[in-house]
Amino acid sequence: MLSLLILMIGLLIPQTPAQTPAQASAPAAKAEAPKEDPAVTALALKIYGQIRGGKVDEALMTDAMNKELGPAVLAQYKPIFDQLGDPVKLTLESAEKTADGTRWVYLAVFAAAQLHVDIFVTTSGKVGGYRLAP
Repeated sequence: MLSLLILMIGLLIPQTPAQTPAQASAPAAKAEAPKEDPAVTALALKIYGQIRGGKVDEALMTDAMNKELGPAVLAQYKPIFDQLGDPVKLTLESAEKTADGTRWVYLAVFAAAQLHVDIFVTTSGKVGGYRLAP
């Protein structure tokens, strides 16, 4: 099942050069703990719940994300999200501001797995990216 989830990653958010793992893995000198924004944490959980439910509120997403998260895609991956269930714990690991918005990365702990939730919120407050990754 996890391999199917990894396939979903590419469907939900094609990585841009600024999001490549090689760039994200550069060592940081004394990185400060990221400051959690409760509204973004709630948004990450809300989007996850809506994906699980099979319908995402289009007003929350950019046009590109609305196309990526169409009903057919959501229906295809619903069994995986149902198997995962709701996260037991969600912990912010990093936040990175760019000119276009902020990328937030959380560690989501589920009953049977741990996955990273990567959500990009544009400067206009829309979700421009959402993915799950090991």
